Amino acid sequence: MDSELAFLEAQKESDPAGDYTPAAPVEDDDAEYDPEALIPQPAESMPSSRSASMAQSATGTPAPTEAGQLKPQPAPAATTSKQPRKLGGFVVESEDEDEAPESKPEAGAAMLSTNGMSGSPQRSLTHSPNNTLPPSNTTVHNAQDMGQSGVSHFTSVAVNDTPSVQPPAAAGQGSLLPSATNTSGPGQLSTASARSSTVPATPIPTAAPSTRLPQDRVGILEDRIAEDPRGDIEAWLTLVDELRKRHKIDEVRSLYDRFFKVFPTAAEQWNDFVNMELGLDELNRVERLFERSITTNPNVNLWSTYINYIRRIHNMNEDAEKARPVITQVYEFVLENIGIDVASGRIWLDYIEFLKSGLPGVLGGTNWQDMQKMDTLRKVYQRAIAVPTNATMEIWREYDRFELHLNKATGRKHLQEQSPFYMTARSANNVLENITKGISRSTLPKLPPVQGFEGYEEYMTQVKLWKHWLQWEKDDPLMIKEDRRQLYNQRVIYLYKQALMPLRFWPELWYEAAEWCFQNELEKEGNEFLAQGIEANPESCLLAFKQAHQIELRGDFDDGDAGAVRKGEAVRAPFTRLLDELYELTNKLKKREELAITRTRDAFANQSAEDTARGDGPQNDDEDQDEEAEKQKRQKEKDEALQNQIKGISAGFNAQILTLKKLISHAWIALMRSMRRIQGKGSPGGSPPGFRGIFAESRKRGKLLSDVYVVSALIEHHCYQDPAATKIFDRGMKLFPDDEQFALEYIKHLIKLNDVTNARAVFETVVNRLTQKPEAIPRTKPLFSFFHDYESQYGDINQIVKLEKRMNDLFPEDPQLARFAKRFSTPTFDPTVVRPIISLKAQMKPILLNVAPAVVPSVEEPVAPQPPMPVTRPSPTYSPRMPPASIPVTHSPKRPFEDMDNELAQPRKIIRGESPLKGAAGRRLDAARRNLARASENMAHMPAAPLPPPLPRELTFLLSIIPGAKHYDLVHFNPQKLVAVFQGLQLPPSMPPQNSTPVPPVQQHPGNPWGPPPTGGMGGYYGR
Repeated sequence: MDSELAFLEAQKESDPAGDYTPAAPVEDDDAEYDPEALIPQPAESMPSSRSASMAQSATGTPAPTEAGQLKPQPAPAATTSKQPRKLGGFVVESEDEDEAPESKPEAGAAMLSTNGMSGSPQRSLTHSPNNTLPPSNTTVHNAQDMGQSGVSHFTSVAVNDTPSVQPPAAAGQGSLLPSATNTSGPGQLSTASARSSTVPATPIPTAAPSTRLPQDRVGILEDRIAEDPRGDIEAWLTLVDELRKRHKIDEVRSLYDRFFKVFPTAAEQWNDFVNMELGLDELNRVERLFERSITTNPNVNLWSTYINYIRRIHNMNEDAEKARPVITQVYEFVLENIGIDVASGRIWLDYIEFLKSGLPGVLGGTNWQDMQKMDTLRKVYQRAIAVPTNATMEIWREYDRFELHLNKATGRKHLQEQSPFYMTARSANNVLENITKGISRSTLPKLPPVQGFEGYEEYMTQVKLWKHWLQWEKDDPLMIKEDRRQLYNQRVIYLYKQALMPLRFWPELWYEAAEWCFQNELEKEGNEFLAQGIEANPESCLLAFKQAHQIELRGDFDDGDAGAVRKGEAVRAPFTRLLDELYELTNKLKKREELAITRTRDAFANQSAEDTARGDGPQNDDEDQDEEAEKQKRQKEKDEALQNQIKGISAGFNAQILTLKKLISHAWIALMRSMRRIQGKGSPGGSPPGFRGIFAESRKRGKLLSDVYVVSALIEHHCYQDPAATKIFDRGMKLFPDDEQFALEYIKHLIKLNDVTNARAVFETVVNRLTQKPEAIPRTKPLFSFFHDYESQYGDINQIVKLEKRMNDLFPEDPQLARFAKRFSTPTFDPTVVRPIISLKAQMKPILLNVAPAVVPSVEEPVAPQPPMPVTRPSPTYSPRMPPASIPVTHSPKRPFEDMDNELAQPRKIIRGESPLKGAAGRRLDAARRNLARASENMAHMPAAPLPPPLPRELTFLLSIIPGAKHYDLVHFNPQKLVAVFQGLQLPPSMPPQNSTPVPPVQQHPGNPWGPPPTGGMGGYYGR
């Protein structure tokens, strides 16, 4: 009895998270809700274990211990088990022994168990033993990713290098990487989670991963598939080829079954599988494969193989009367499903040829069979020419010959009626040739590369091309949306299915397909798109949220608590699957981190062993001391390089784990909000649980960021005005003491409650803690900025000055002017940067657009004075514009003028004659020139048209100073009305000033083209 109690106590110590004591349900809704009732109380003095970066400050629940995150614990009591009988190092299975029931692995499960290693060598599929290492037991505390429970605050992690054999993973869930960590409870995590930012990135030594012999190709490929089932497509295809070369047909079939669990729309591989079975004459298997494949794969090649199989087993030469209707029905079935495909032209032509040769009767005959054959062919022709395919023109030519061969008069009538449909299809096909250029219609999907890595640009180009094709199809180029709505919907849905075959792992396209269906009242098709998208991308928050949204919109649930419970379960189903997948990905990443670090250590150890082996040899006693010092120096450098590489590996995996934790947190947030809408407040452990039950469950599972606590507290405050919101914030401050974003939300909440004293206390506590570390000072800027705004609006001047002084000391790079002006600005207006207009004449002087900019003279040589050149100017009486100013010609900034007065100076370039065009283009150009010359001669003999009367000088001056219409923002002149005003304007006669004479007639005088100046002075020359 004592031994049993000791055993139970040991089990309890090794697995404290295995039993959660549920909190007492709140029976009374009016009772006070205390969130700390389900959260263990931390130690009073809890130092921060976060680094300076925000990524590490929000990685999860802080460590509750002070000294270190990893504490050795006593090993749990080992249990005795029956040792298997071995022969030659291998386990011998006996039929008469009692065997534990095994879970039957699914078709898509990995065939190798890479979760651990036993004490003796185990056989792989290729019967090669795996290398093993001696086991070791270690128990550590989880300090960072601790799951919250109501029983114990500390969660121990048992690290055992001798795990039990586990069955393969289920289909679609992926396979775990080889790891030496065996978790025995939901609260026990790997050693990677126990590593904090303040502890060196040195993991606990674990067993080395199992290695395979180089000749074990099948085992190596199986390991690659188990490690990356969706990404390593090459391993799948290579393993298929390898097994087929070895004629292991049963293993090939099993591998294909696993493959199609991951890639169900890989039509090319379905076709290969069918052809393999056809080559083996396994017709029954072929039929089952067609039942599984063709309904979910709209691929022309696969459906063509299906037609060929039907025509093979239904021989027209043996029993035509029995085979003809079956083949005809199959053709109609195929064309109904994929007849709208742009590549289905060959199937249409084959169907027409089959009707010509298979149907009884003669074309052009007069009996009923002949007429029936003619009508059937005409209907098929008319259906085929209305579909834009790669054989539309060929089908039209055959249809033309078909109609004219029967009866030319009737044939022209039918051709004229069908010509618009053909022209529409032909035009659409021409456009499709340009749209589909560059599109890869491969049915084997690939995971989207990360931005900045290889293949990202090519993948996004394919996404863009497919979306362009989809938008073209939605625009209804065939003009069938109004008259034939069902066909329009069929074409769009078919194209979405085509696009989702290569882009299966792009969740946005699944969402767009489902959303288009919902907008067009196609609920069934939309739900199918969502279900298939989640099956392909179980980790996609977008698709899970959309499916939960659609379920929440349904109105087929009863009223009352029972209906709310059922609706909550239905809405929660997509969230549950999403969270399970995200938690599983987190565990896989931690195991991959351990595996990468172990491989790095092994590589450095092997390199050190090789160096030591090369250095061993006879040495002199005088050189021993120098060699030893050099050896220690090299070893130190190697250790530093190893630690740096391990830190880099840990940093990369920590960034990925942080992203997953953000996804997990926001998934819980979305679930809490949905449950609040459906079930209300609820209570932990009650029925219905409501959002409070979801919040309690999320803390138990762990890996949460501070966002979950913020949202839960704000829901309590805004929806129920419950004081539990402040308690949740208080609890969050103990769990996330260095999270500046959480502190900012807490301060905003306290200010809403008009609790300024506690808000200032929280501000000072967080700021003082973060400013003690220089690398964390930039993280305090949001806190200072918010509190500066608050103090500027509602605080005291002394507080404002002190706060600005602290900000100036911590952030000297920020301009003081901007900080001071921010005190008086609002989000929409800043009065410190606006300058009022004092003088319209000085500050709003219009820009004269007609003035040419001054020419910048050369900087190499001074400007030489140029002699005035005689310019013949028109009379000012007939010129409404001022003459342009003569622009002085200057030297080039790059090269001065050459002395052209020198007769020997030659120009730099010789003007070349225009090269005549040859051929028809030259003749056309020459004819155009001759016509232009003749037109010019005719115009020269025509009398000149009289010049229009000149405008008065006042109007000319007014028109010259009015800016163009493009410079007016508010008022626009109407040209027609303005001209009408000018036409009816009566100007007073211009009176010449005193001592002025009329302008004499214009005479040509040498040297003065404007004539002699008037004798009475220049005043009369220029007018008033």
